[in-house]
Amino acid sequence: MNLKRLYVVLLSLAALTLMTARADQVYRWVDAQGNVHYSQTPPPDAVTKAKLVDVEPPPPDPSAVEQQRKLVESVNAADAAQQKAADAAQQQAQEKARKQQACEAARKRLQGYMEAHRVITNGNSANPTYYTGDNLVKFRQQAQEQVTKLCAGS
Repeated sequence: MNLKRLYVVLLSLAALTLMTARADQVYRWVDAQGNVHYSQTPPPDAVTKAKLVDVEPPPPDPSAVEQQRKLVESVNAADAAQQKAADAAQQQAQEKARKQQACEAARKRLQGYMEAHRVITNGNSANPTYYTGDNLVKFRQQAQEQVTKLCAGS
């Protein structure tokens, strides 16, 4: 989640929390002249008829709560899309690296066949098989086809 979006979400959550927070205590009293006073601090000692007034904040606006929920959902959806794109790019880079390795291996194999006077294979038996002449040309052609196939577009 990028920093700007995180800031927006946290600021919105703080605003909702403040809207639902309870107000401080409020005191109401009447002084000797008959004036009504409201204060968050207790009245002076001379006043004996102070009442504690219970002040409730208004309930949160349902549309604001819904808007906040939608904001959080959109931020989460954007983050998920960004993560998906990053994962796809990483996978694509890994696939490209794998193809590049296969291409390099095919080129090395072709170079070895081009420099060799004969090719020796063991196969499944203990006796090696030697290829020269036309068979060596076939090995070279197959290796060239592999290079063309694996290195196309790189």
